[in-house]
Amino acid sequence: LYWSAIIIAFGIAAGFAMSQALYTSYAGSGRALWVFLPIAVALSVIFSRLIHWYCHVEQYAGIIGALTDYSSGGYVLPGALLGAFLAAKLVGAMGFTDNVPRLLDAVAPGGAIVVAFIRLSALFNSSCRGKIAVTTPALQRLPLASPVYSSGPDDYRFATFFVQFLLMLVVFVLLFGF
Repeated sequence: LYWSAIIIAFGIAAGFAMSQALYTSYAGSGRALWVFLPIAVALSVIFSRLIHWYCHVEQYAGIIGALTDYSSGGYVLPGALLGAFLAAKLVGAMGFTDNVPRLLDAVAPGGAIVVAFIRLSALFNSSCRGKIAVTTPALQRLPLASPVYSSGPDDYRFATFFVQFLLMLVVFVLLFGF
């Protein structure tokens, strides 16, 4: 059981529920979001992976390897924005919505909460720790530091993932307010 995957799944569910509630309150059809979500996820994965491949070509056995072997490598968040935008355009072109900007307005707060959960999921792996070592024992806890586990003693590093999580919660609140 991978806790980070469970947290990401909860984040996607929360983002979809938020988007569904906002979009249907605008008198939009809930069908549009049911079509939007799988297209947005698929395009986001592809574009996030392509951008990561471009930035870290040395990690992959070519572009085909980057798009077919997801057991290693990473993703770049702006690819998710591009995937969501193109998915909204496709949903509009298919006739599920007559107002693509309104659809994007409704999914923006949901997208922010998804990103917040994705950043929080790094609590259960050793990614997204900064290079700044935290050596003061009183500061070796969240929100400032998180351990990087190794074969030796634990090394506490600045918890960039948690700061990003907190910032995305602020962005979510601001977008929801708008």
